[in-house]
Amino acid sequence: MNGYVMNKSVSWRHAMKRSVGPGHKIPLDELYEQYGEKHDLKEGAVFVDWLRQIKLKDSSVWNIVYKDETTKKKTKVAKDEKAEDLTPPPMVTKELEVSDIVNMSVRKAREGLKKMTDLKLLTYAYNESRQLANKDTLCIMLRKRISELELTRR
Repeated sequence: MNGYVMNKSVSWRHAMKRSVGPGHKIPLDELYEQYGEKHDLKEGAVFVDWLRQIKLKDSSVWNIVYKDETTKKKTKVAKDEKAEDLTPPPMVTKELEVSDIVNMSVRKAREGLKKMTDLKLLTYAYNESRQLANKDTLCIMLRKRISELELTRR
């Protein structure tokens, strides 16, 4: 059987004659050996339902994950068919505004200004940041980038 029982709580729990730590997983095979044959249960979904209803009722503490092999085979085929039909979604670029550039930190501006090529946007950002306090370094960087762009466009 593919699957496990996991303790979702933040504390240790005692269940099924064992202590289970937070985040620990117990394979369903071990639980079936312990309880399935004893209670005359069939392996698979029947056993998992029995665990949910009888032994581990509190769903806020216990997470029971069961991976059925028959559905796994069906989903593999479906995934292959869908993979051929899918095309990558179009890339949406976010337009920067003057306020975005003016509010940039110096670290982000060092990386971001190298990629910007809109001369008008940079000029407006320079004029606005020149009026603000503590934006001297950003002004120097903007002035330098504007001059680089003007040189390349001549």
